[in-house]
Amino acid sequence: MPSIRIEREHSLGLARAKKAVDKVAKGIQDKFEVEASWNKNTLCFERAGVDGEISVSANHVSVHANISFLLLPIKSAIEQEIHKYLDREFGD
Repeated sequence: MPSIRIEREHSLGLARAKKAVDKVAKGIQDKFEVEASWNKNTLCFERAGVDGEISVSANHVSVHANISFLLLPIKSAIEQEIHKYLDREFGD
């Protein structure tokens, strides 16, 4: 199964980073209709054809998403959206 992996360093601290991930998740939920829920410091998400997680620590954020072969044609669009939201919430 194809996957997306994105790693970022940040200086927000854990509480602010989790709030930022909530904003990222909200944008992705609205655009791609995914369900998401927190498990400690990891936001797990899924919808038909996509599942993954966004893990956050005091200085690091990591996105991992598995994408079904049926959604492979829009993989780059999904990846671009994730980058866009991460750039906005965590800086370039």
